Amino acid sequence: MADLYIIAGVPGVGKTTIGSLAARLMHTKFIDIPEFVKSERLYVEYDRSSRSYIVDLRALSAALSSAIRDEAKPPIVATHIAFKPRNCKVLRVLVLRKNPLSLLATLRSRGYPLRKVAANVAAELMDEQYVEFIRKFGRSRVIQLDVTQLKRHKAARKAARLLSKGGRGDAVDWVYLLEKNNKLGRLLSFLSKYC
Repeated sequence: MADLYIIAGVPGVGKTTIGSLAARLMHTKFIDIPEFVKSERLYVEYDRSSRSYIVDLRALSAALSSAIRDEAKPPIVATHIAFKPRNCKVLRVLVLRKNPLSLLATLRSRGYPLRKVAANVAAELMDEQYVEFIRKFGRSRVIQLDVTQLKRHKAARKAARLLSKGGRGDAVDWVYLLEKNNKLGRLLSFLSKYC
């Protein structure tokens, strides 16, 4: 049975950048699931409206299991999909979190369709990724890291430490924080237009 670590989060939080840097620090392999899905053709179709691939989860599970089976050290896998690769043990899941207003700016700068931006910002606001990964792997293996104010190298060092050694991670409550700073209404107004 192969072991692995997962870095998770909605698009735009920095999974690929932080995950690849953390993998270098941990001297292990990094696998970005969107790139892996494309290169191995593990999708059913491409959805033009959302600009994303519809993943074949069974094929992905089998292919990822084969790809990491002979790794000397547990690799880091970056994904927004809460799934368990066949015959693999997920040691820890690190869910990257980003202030929804900052995430909104990041996704808009990438030119994503506004409906996709709104869906991902709403998912971040409502802790969707965190909850999904807890459901799949249990609370004891899932840690959060707020990367909103962190430079990528500092975020990678924290990510590597949390993945390899565990720890408490960050407590995240965007609704409370945005409401406290009188910014929740502005965000909800945007989401109501596109969700």
